[in-house]
Amino acid sequence: MNRSSLAFGLGLLVVAASLAACATPAPVRRDVVIGVVGEPASVFADDPSARVIAGAVIEPLVARDAHDEYVPRLVREVPSVENGGLRIVSDDRAAPGVRLVATFRLREGLRWQDGEPITARDIRFAYDLDAPAPVGTETRWIADRIESMDVVDDLVVRVTYRAGERWDGYPLAPRVMPRHILATADAARREAYEREPVHAGAFSVAAWVRGYGVTLAAFPGYVGGPPALGRLEIRFFADRAAVLDALRRGDVDVAPSPAVEADLARTLDRFGDTNRLDVLYRDIESIDILRFGTKGRFSEQKVRKAIELTIDRQAISNDIFSGRARIPRSYLVPPLWAAAETAPAARPDRDAARALLAQAGYRKGRFGILERDIDRMTATLVVASGSTARVDVARRVAGDLAAVGIAVDVRVRPPDDVATLVKTGDFDMVLVSEDTADATLATERWIGLVDPWFDVLALAARAAPDRDEKRPLYAELQRIWSDALPGLPLYQHLRVDVAARSLAGMQAPARDAPLTWNAAAWRFGVP
Repeated sequence: MNRSSLAFGLGLLVVAASLAACATPAPVRRDVVIGVVGEPASVFADDPSARVIAGAVIEPLVARDAHDEYVPRLVREVPSVENGGLRIVSDDRAAPGVRLVATFRLREGLRWQDGEPITARDIRFAYDLDAPAPVGTETRWIADRIESMDVVDDLVVRVTYRAGERWDGYPLAPRVMPRHILATADAARREAYEREPVHAGAFSVAAWVRGYGVTLAAFPGYVGGPPALGRLEIRFFADRAAVLDALRRGDVDVAPSPAVEADLARTLDRFGDTNRLDVLYRDIESIDILRFGTKGRFSEQKVRKAIELTIDRQAISNDIFSGRARIPRSYLVPPLWAAAETAPAARPDRDAARALLAQAGYRKGRFGILERDIDRMTATLVVASGSTARVDVARRVAGDLAAVGIAVDVRVRPPDDVATLVKTGDFDMVLVSEDTADATLATERWIGLVDPWFDVLALAARAAPDRDEKRPLYAELQRIWSDALPGLPLYQHLRVDVAARSLAGMQAPARDAPLTWNAAAWRFGVP
């Protein structure tokens, strides 16, 4: 090599070294794009997409962690007998009867996202908002568990629960709302607040663009410390197919449940590795259940039992959910502490089903449809819309029942219409989702629909002082329910969350809480 070539080569090395020394590492991302299906009416709407936003914006006094344990958020500690925050009172002459009294103490220095202090009066104000909620709503059900709420000082409230009420969810009953904003707000101001609330969560609503999405900005004064991310970008998609396409293109980092469902397991497993996505599956305490009408032929136990022996629930799980969906035995399901499944779910036995229908007086008629006198065994199965998997399952149910001579017409209706049908009892069969996370609430749905002894035990279970006394009561309730069979649980829900592998800090939420419950801890690793 001649001298000029050597000098040129050395020059290149010097330049390269200089460039390497000057190069700076790529910045760590501080924004996450979350894809949800549909645009909610507000942050507080009873809608999965709304709950994703609310999980990052609305801060509770107490929350459940990934292990289903209570953890303090805006309060110093969860009131308990051990720490003196929870008392069992039985000697109050003015209000006789055993009751729980819990004292909640706010952390010092808490601020709303507009900088105003959070006080105990904000907790009392939230209760005053909830108490007159419509009967039958979850908000009203929770508010009715409280007998009174007293403000002790700026940071302390004392909550007295209803006499005889030994509700495990007592720490979740009180919540907090900004009294300084809403106490004097007119209807228009309150409506605006529903869409862009000021609260105490890790992120605040910075912008809401209709038809597109919501930008959430980090709240530096968050009780858990400043979030690791700067923004959450919530994007609205028309349907889950659009969410899947966005995941494939890399336009979305997170698709929280139920943007995608377990019936997409094969698809998600196939492209997850290619697109560097983690797909997380987890059993949750909710089910899809086939409810039977309380009038006419479907009120007969032999007919219900025949249907149980006809529908191949395991085949539904295998074909639609890749075998991941569990088949429940009763209306409460694990890992709920009150679930007591003492026997496996009944397996299909269509010969036995035909025999039961024959005992009920049905014989094969024209076109193979069963008949009893002038009654032809034709029925309508109403299914709540909003879930592709649920509609597919309804059609599978209709196909199975056709095998024993029950002709079923599947009709898809909005969830509100189906809820109205359930309340009136004016239906043949309906396929709906039911939350079973609260044993008391899940049991009370069936009062008046099983038998009188069930109703008596349901009230006794509610009043029992602790879980040790409640468990045998719930075990007996589930046995009675399974024998009477007012409904047939088809499958337990699987929560499916999809997230970029480079996103750290994400924890599975408890029960049906949104994935964003701990969004303050989310962060991207160094690229």
